[in-house]
Amino acid sequence: MKNLPRHEVRMLLNGIARGDDTASARLYAAYQPFVYGYVRARIWDDPHAVEEIVSDTLLVAFQKTEAYNGVSEFSTWLCGIAKNKVADWKRKKGRREEVIVDDPDAIDGAAAPGWGVLELIEERERGEVLAECIDRLPDSQREALYLSAAEECGLDEVAARTGVPEGTVKSRLFHARRRVRECLERAFGSGFGGERNG
Repeated sequence: MKNLPRHEVRMLLNGIARGDDTASARLYAAYQPFVYGYVRARIWDDPHAVEEIVSDTLLVAFQKTEAYNGVSEFSTWLCGIAKNKVADWKRKKGRREEVIVDDPDAIDGAAAPGWGVLELIEERERGEVLAECIDRLPDSQREALYLSAAEECGLDEVAARTGVPEGTVKSRLFHARRRVRECLERAFGSGFGGERNG
């Protein structure tokens, strides 16, 4: 997604603070899909919870317009709010993030997967299988893969949005790609990974 210029965001937030419905609608239209995608990447199995968290996130942003200081992108600031809302929801549900101990050398030296996520999504049959494979990932890995592949964020931006070090992002992407590749190979054969250039 493309962030609105920060001065425009500030202007819209000032308008929201004054009760300008047009400013609310503009900011909502610009950022609701992003917040939805971000939350959906972390909560895959409860669409009602996703909708509620997205609404709560934007409500907080619109009620506390003065809290955004413009130092970071507005989307990054929204991610912080959404991340807290997701964490609260998971605590109430008794869910935990998966913790993985890695070999950093293996992660840094790993080859990129031979398939393109966005390319596959556009192919109906393979896209459906890919979605099922991604569904099975732990929340943290699914989120990293979503931000990296769908939002086309770099390691530094994924780290900023998720609040973890870049090394942890690398680890999550490494394991997510490996698991998805294995899942796709089970569905389409062991040569699948090498058929694509992603």
